[in-house]
Amino acid sequence: MIALTTARLASALACAATLFLGGSARIRADMQPTERIVDLGHPLSAGDPSWDGSPAFERSNVATFEKDGYSAGKIVVEEHFGTHLDAPAHFSEGGWTVDQIPVERLYRPGVCIDVTAAALKDQDYRVTRADIAAFESEFGPVPEGSVVLIATGWDRFWPDRSRYMNERNGVKHFPGLSVEAMTYLAKERRVAGIGIDTPSVDYGPSTAFEAHRVSMPQGVYHIENAAHLTTLPRKGFTVIVAPIEVAGGSGGPTRLFALLR
Repeated sequence: MIALTTARLASALACAATLFLGGSARIRADMQPTERIVDLGHPLSAGDPSWDGSPAFERSNVATFEKDGYSAGKIVVEEHFGTHLDAPAHFSEGGWTVDQIPVERLYRPGVCIDVTAAALKDQDYRVTRADIAAFESEFGPVPEGSVVLIATGWDRFWPDRSRYMNERNGVKHFPGLSVEAMTYLAKERRVAGIGIDTPSVDYGPSTAFEAHRVSMPQGVYHIENAAHLTTLPRKGFTVIVAPIEVAGGSGGPTRLFALLR
C-alpha cells in the first residue's frame, strides 16, 4: 500500500511536469483529477471551543482595501486549538516537534474506524481493542505507517462549546481511545498518526492523558477536532496532514484532507 502510494505520488508529479512545455503552462483536457478531495477540518474562528474556555484565537486587520488598497491580517493562536496536530513532543520529551515530523509521514494511506453507534449510547466511550479487531476482521490489518481516523460523530456539536466539551462539575465528557487500543495501534500496528473528531484522543474524563503517553513516545502524532470523518469509507483513501510548521512546536492548527479514489 505504501509503495503504491509513493508510486502514485511520483506519477502525479510526472504528469504535472509534462504540463509545462516551452516555458508556458498548458492544461490538457485529459489531465483531470481521478480523485475527490474531502476537507476533514474546521476553519479557525475566535468563537471555536478552546480547551479551558478562554480565548485561544484572535485575528486583527493589519491592512484593508479601503485604507491600504490590499488586505492583510495578524493572527494569534494556541498550538492546540481548532483542528490541530499534536506532535510527539507534546507528551514525549525529546520527541519530534512539528517541524521535525518526517514529511512522508504526513501523506499516508488512511483507514477509518467508525464507532458512532457506540458513542451515541455512551458519551464517554473509549475505542476498544475489540473495535479494532472487528474492523480488521472485515477490512484486513491496519497497515503499518497508516493514519487511523476514529469517527465518533461528535463533530456534530461543533462549535457549541457547552455541547462539544460537555463539561459537568469540572469533568468533560466525550469519546476517545482506550489505552489498550492505543497501545495496539502505536506499538503493534506502528501507525504514523491517529485522528479523531473530538477534542482529544483521550476520552473526556481523563486527567492523566494516558493514551497520549502511550502513543507519543512511539513517534505517533495526533489530529484532534477533525470533522466529517463519518463520511469516509473504511479504507482505500489517502490522508494528507498539513500543520502549520512551527519550529520547536508541540502542535499547531492543521489542514486535514482525504483523497478518495
